[in-house]
Amino acid sequence: MSIPMNELSQLLDTKRFIIANEAAMQSFGTKLVNALPKKALVTLSGELGAGKSVLARAMIHSLGYEGRVKSPTYTLIETYETTNDDNSVTRIAHLDLYRLSDPEELDYLGFDDVLVTNNLVIIEWPEQGEGRVPAANVHVSIEYARSGIPPGTGTEPDTRKVILQSASHH
Repeated sequence: MSIPMNELSQLLDTKRFIIANEAAMQSFGTKLVNALPKKALVTLSGELGAGKSVLARAMIHSLGYEGRVKSPTYTLIETYETTNDDNSVTRIAHLDLYRLSDPEELDYLGFDDVLVTNNLVIIEWPEQGEGRVPAANVHVSIEYARSGIPPGTGTEPDTRKVILQSASHH
């Protein structure tokens, strides 16, 4: 299923989203992944527990992966494959760089190959790979929505503020 690039532009024009709960984050992940080009790098930043893994999991499942999506917190990288309607394969890499002590460690992971051989690369904590992680098609920043939100718009503890940025779309 091909989504026109203007949908990504619309998401990037909106830039800021209020996500009320985990189900809404999953829905947002589907919308985001459906708007991405066929080959994309998405980086996710935010505090521990902000929802980066929930968003990554939703994106991976949205591409048709039906198995368990494990957090790559300890393995640093997990890869997935899905078969599309036309029998082509979509390769997905999900990286979590939180435990990376030096960006050079990415060389041991075969990071350059990961970028080339996967259709979608999702990187949590990209700042840990500073200088080695290229500019993303979309950078997603997830924050706890504690203040600055009008009353009645969902300020429950699960509410998040999601901010999108693109290297080519400001």
